[in-house]
Amino acid sequence: MANDTNNCLKSCRKLCLEPEMLVAIDTSTQWIGLALYDGVQILAEHNWRSQNYHTIELVPAIADMLAKCQVKPSQLTGIGVALGPGSFTGLRIGLSAAKGLALGQNLPIAGVPSLEVLVASQPGLRRPMIAMLKVGRGRFAWARFRYSRPSWGQITETQVDDIKTIAASITSPVYVVGEIGAEDRQVMGRKWKTSQLAPASLCVRRASVLAELAWQKLQDGHADDIVSLSPIYVHTLSNVPD
Repeated sequence: MANDTNNCLKSCRKLCLEPEMLVAIDTSTQWIGLALYDGVQILAEHNWRSQNYHTIELVPAIADMLAKCQVKPSQLTGIGVALGPGSFTGLRIGLSAAKGLALGQNLPIAGVPSLEVLVASQPGLRRPMIAMLKVGRGRFAWARFRYSRPSWGQITETQVDDIKTIAASITSPVYVVGEIGAEDRQVMGRKWKTSQLAPASLCVRRASVLAELAWQKLQDGHADDIVSLSPIYVHTLSNVPD
């Protein structure tokens, strides 16, 4: 009984004195994101465009972020990771790093679809939204969403098409968001009567948003199985085994 009481007191002290820390990792596309979140505020966030150097840049960037915040890996209490769709190689690198941290520190992990991360930061609108992610070879993974307070909900299956095919599908007013380059914006711009392009600041995924989504998933008791957690690959647009 005494041992049980002591263990309970230790757990209570840890909960009261040591803030929880979640690291969020997003390598879905060339746009990489990292964030550190304590459940109340974002302590650090680093988003940057990589020239496909995910392997070289990711782990040092995680270590640098933790060091600047004076947080040790042993102080982490959870991991959040973007699942895609996106770059095949990028997704595997990010998930491997996330699983490595989770296994090494015995932490729960929460995977979040990358389109969900993108749409979560968009304003609520009456018109539906098309959200898109670059997946390589001039193609985008995309889906339509509709806003129903307090959040956006996906209303179509995720598809993979080029920008012209996506533009051709627009026949009524829609809000378009995603990593859309200058040429792609020109194509979408021809649909100016029916498409509203999101500003550049809203067209990139934020690791801080991923952190909040993953945090909530863990708080709700929906941690993923670390062994079976897999990326959402473009060729199947479903979770498949590694």
